[in-house]
Amino acid sequence: MKLLTQIRALLQMSVLRQTVQLTLVFLVIVVFAGFVSILFIDREINARIDAELETRLADVAGRIAVNGPDDALFYETEDRFVAFQGTGGATFGALAKLTGDRPGLKTVKLGRKVVGEDLDGIWRVYIARAAGGTLAVGTNLDDRDDYLEVLINIFAVSGALTLVTMLMIGGLLGWRAQRRLSAISGVLDKVAAGDLTARIEPGSGSDDFVRLSRSIDQTTSQLEILLRQTRNLTANIAHDLKTPLTRLRGQLEMIEIASTDEDAIGMALEQTDEIIDLFEALLRIAKLESGEHRQRFETLSPAVLAEETADIYQAVIEDSGRRFDLVVEETESISGDRRLILQAVANLIENSLKHTPEGAQLTLAAQGKSLVLADTGPGIPEHLYDRVLEPMYRLEESRTTPGAGLGLALVKTIANLHGAELSMSPSRRDDPERKGLRIEIRFP
Repeated sequence: MKLLTQIRALLQMSVLRQTVQLTLVFLVIVVFAGFVSILFIDREINARIDAELETRLADVAGRIAVNGPDDALFYETEDRFVAFQGTGGATFGALAKLTGDRPGLKTVKLGRKVVGEDLDGIWRVYIARAAGGTLAVGTNLDDRDDYLEVLINIFAVSGALTLVTMLMIGGLLGWRAQRRLSAISGVLDKVAAGDLTARIEPGSGSDDFVRLSRSIDQTTSQLEILLRQTRNLTANIAHDLKTPLTRLRGQLEMIEIASTDEDAIGMALEQTDEIIDLFEALLRIAKLESGEHRQRFETLSPAVLAEETADIYQAVIEDSGRRFDLVVEETESISGDRRLILQAVANLIENSLKHTPEGAQLTLAAQGKSLVLADTGPGIPEHLYDRVLEPMYRLEESRTTPGAGLGLALVKTIANLHGAELSMSPSRRDDPERKGLRIEIRFP
């Protein structure tokens, strides 16, 4: 399985794919060029053989005209022969029977039964009227075929060596380029996960990859500065406002002790607590986005996390007039901060308790690498799924109900910290008035 994953990853590398494609194109060009070259060489060899036969026939015809037919002139060897048939029907040479064929250049195949083992094969023959008779000269083409075979083998071996060399060089260059792309992609993944300290650090050079890497590093550096300033500003505002609010609460408590209007003071204390909780939530989000909690990651079981949450919240949910169910299926280990994951699930439960009526069903499930909470409440309009994850966003625009719109935003921040996917969907489709809400945190 791991090997298949690695092979699939290699096939997805664009640089290596382009290297293989270019090598295949080069192979096609080499094969085509070799084929054309062999055809050209074959034609050139045949032309030279024909010219040599014509020269030899003219030479033999001249000697016959001067000296007359002489057996010494007519011979047969493994690679050539001369035969002559005079006007009176006299023949000279073992292959004189060929002189009866039509004059001209031709290629003939001679079998062993006709000419014997030494002269069998394919021959190029030139027949012409000369010296008062018919003269035939021939050259064995076996040597030509052997030469062409050797030439084809040379082309094949050189093409194969060139192909392997091109693949090795192209693969090496592609691997180097892919390493640089992978480094850039890895840094961008870290930045997307919230680690703004990640840098490519391309080193010296001035090619496209180096310039791109430097641009990304500069952009990430500026983004880190801006986000740090924003986080610091948020944290400072929260701290600066939290301190006087805390003092105000202490003073209100002192006034409550000495005052007879305890209801008014109690309401003021409740409002102060809500404001303090709001700033504490903002501080938690800012701290989570800084990525400090990654140092506390450990191997966890979604089933155990779901059971721990159920032990804490089952009684609370049932006391509120709602029903609760825990579903634990086969799960796989995940990596994360136990306290933060429990907090995320707790936020989901508290959010459901706020927005579902009495009698609603809450179901907490652990399956695979996911934790799921589903309820049978009114749900959320599907086009607002992304909006409700934004800090301070609330469906109730009048903002008169309790809450600050930070519960789901905190869940989203915790999911991002773990590289998990947070998804929403209706928990039921049969009741348009109570579609319910299903929220799943799927860990990588």
